[in-house]
Amino acid sequence: MSNTNKLTEGPVLKNYVSFIIPVLLTGLLQQFYNSADTMIVGKFAKDGETALAAVGSTASLCALIVTFFTNLSIGTNVVCAKLYGADDKEGLNRAFHTSVLMGIVLGIPLMLVGIFGSKYFLELMGTPDNVIEKATLYMRLFFVGAPANLVYCFASATLRSVGDTRRPLYILAFSGIVNVCLNILCVAGFGLGVSGVAIGTIASQIVSAILVLIVFSKGANGVHFSISKLRIYKNEFVQILSIGIPAGINGILFSLSNVFIQSAINSFEKISIAAHSVAWNYMCFAFLFVNAGEQGVVCFVGQNIGAKKFDRIGKIVKTGFFVTSALTLAFSIIVMWQGKPLLYIFTNNSEIVAKGMIQIYCAISVYILYVPGVIFGGALRGMGKSILPTMINIIGICAVRVAWIAFIWPLNPTLEMVYYSFPVTWIASGIPMFLMYAVCKRKLLKCNYQP
Repeated sequence: MSNTNKLTEGPVLKNYVSFIIPVLLTGLLQQFYNSADTMIVGKFAKDGETALAAVGSTASLCALIVTFFTNLSIGTNVVCAKLYGADDKEGLNRAFHTSVLMGIVLGIPLMLVGIFGSKYFLELMGTPDNVIEKATLYMRLFFVGAPANLVYCFASATLRSVGDTRRPLYILAFSGIVNVCLNILCVAGFGLGVSGVAIGTIASQIVSAILVLIVFSKGANGVHFSISKLRIYKNEFVQILSIGIPAGINGILFSLSNVFIQSAINSFEKISIAAHSVAWNYMCFAFLFVNAGEQGVVCFVGQNIGAKKFDRIGKIVKTGFFVTSALTLAFSIIVMWQGKPLLYIFTNNSEIVAKGMIQIYCAISVYILYVPGVIFGGALRGMGKSILPTMINIIGICAVRVAWIAFIWPLNPTLEMVYYSFPVTWIASGIPMFLMYAVCKRKLLKCNYQP
């Protein structure tokens, strides 16, 4: 097996930066294409405020339903990284084919839940009557592409696990162009509104899935896709689920806490809902820097544990923490400095921009507080300890955020108080996450110490 993409050798800083740059660019492209949905409906759709509110009101709910399944791909990432680090080519192929089949099998019921449950879920969230019909239409169409989306998530996780972060970037670049072109054609050309941007999203998801499978059909880093090999291989399946299920539960509870936040925002007028939809794009962009850092830590730690190079783990995590913190802080400063012009990209309404700035000041300005919980949690998952970060996030983020909206926010029901829930919960999870990482790393090094 080629060592070209091995993350177990060479200088950590250089290799880490080389790894996460394509991951970050991939995420930025993906978010740019997602933001294009908001921008196009805000600029070109009839009744732009309603269209913006409709798309924005579905964001946290779509994330809630999708996140559990897509977070299972973390299990694929860790398992494949360990197998690649251990030079187990056969095991790597079994894990990959198991993951692709999981994406297909899980994607179909996810699609059905999204199609038939959309309106019910939106009503539970208190979505306003003047928004709910368009929001339901957008959400139903969005979930048509769920099976393709999950296949891409699992397959691209395999690519990243073996150190290949460039091809997911190329695939997303092409599928994103398809998305934007169809958005413009359907919304600006045919006047389809929210259904137009959903059509573009579906098409891009299908294109991404097809392209990534083509990559593996030609052989990629020792993995060769074959339809005849699609099956559930018990050993790899159990390993993937043991890591992926806790990560999925973590993701779904995290998203559920955001649904509470969305529900609180839905209690305000349409302008505030639209403002959240616009400003949320920059929250998502900020997350990409943290997510890229986490993926780097997960893959590096996983491969080095597979190769039994435990002494590199501390330096890997330290590098990931400082690089991710620097990138996140730089982004936050830029968004605070140019906040209003950035918000005007999505809307011409000054009221929406003014309320969007509240989210920038209260949450995005301190996004660096989110870094410790994610990076140290990623290190724990890379070690195979997926339950610990899940439990910490359940308490530190999910429970605290829900309690904030249920008990603290009603004492002063303003937009500012809604958004203060973000930094409070980031601190509540970050501190214990670091402490648990320190304990687990010490035990790992002690158990594998060879005098």
